Amino acid sequence: MNKKELEAFAKQAVKSIKMEVDLTDLRKMLTKVKASGERRLNRH
Repeated sequence: MNKKELEAFAKQAVKSIKMEVDLTDLRKMLTKVKASGERRLNRH
């Protein structure tokens, strides 16, 4: 994912956040994605 794609994703995600719980859910999901990416990078 390049920087522009990531920025577009982040802007879209921000639009969908209505309550604090939405932000918490997004944070949890991104934490899982980050951990998965780190595991993938560490295998190579």
